[in-house]
Amino acid sequence: MNAMNNEVEYGARGTLGLLVPQANTTAEPEVQAMLAPDIALLTGRLTSPKPELKDRLDDYLIHLETFIDTFSNAPLTGLGFLITGSTYHMNPDEEDQFFTKTGTTRGYPIVSAGQSIRRAFKALGAKRIALVSPYPDWLTAKSIAYWQRAGVEILGVESPQKVGGFHNIYTLRNDSVLQAARRLLPLKPDVILLAGAGMPTLGPIMALADSGMPAISSNFCMAWQLNQMATGHASDEKSIAQLMRGEAEWRGIFTARFPGARLASG
Repeated sequence: MNAMNNEVEYGARGTLGLLVPQANTTAEPEVQAMLAPDIALLTGRLTSPKPELKDRLDDYLIHLETFIDTFSNAPLTGLGFLITGSTYHMNPDEEDQFFTKTGTTRGYPIVSAGQSIRRAFKALGAKRIALVSPYPDWLTAKSIAYWQRAGVEILGVESPQKVGGFHNIYTLRNDSVLQAARRLLPLKPDVILLAGAGMPTLGPIMALADSGMPAISSNFCMAWQLNQMATGHASDEKSIAQLMRGEAEWRGIFTARFPGARLASG
């Protein structure tokens, strides 16, 4: 991976780009809270006029180069593609090759949400996974198939209770996500994956970790990977273990920034 530069005033360790779905209200707050000092983040929107989710997911990947172009000549030193649904149809090797090729063309590393989670599984030695899925059934099925192709066993799946509103995923609340995750605890997974970059996850991750169950999410793993772009060690075990500790610095940053999002109980 490329070394960070200090070409601009903010972001002495690098200026990174992040692409998120057009109406996502969750990814940016969670990723920003977890970034290490002196990393600047520029966010772009993945947009599509298609009314159906299946078609929008395809559009986001098909037009990836166009979305990257929206950063113009900003001195990016890395980029995250923060949506898993767009790559669930791929095999892991195919996904890796696609983003490596795109990154080589652009001159900086690019990581997808799926890659970031797979790297987390590898770093944690996690093979037995429980899944909290906010998706419709057809996308949950694609998600399960993707993780199985990646070599992990899905022990069980639970979905959080939806409350409606402008988007079924983006209006989910922490307590509903945590309750769904707790229903998976009897399965004794190596780790619980809270799927979907639009679902709130940092509060549940803190509560689960404090009760002895490690949990990760798309946003958690993407933040880890963006931080790792400064070191060049994408699958470093120590770095992700530090983020999962009860005294991790991002916890204080997150709860101070969004005190209303704190869970009532751990």
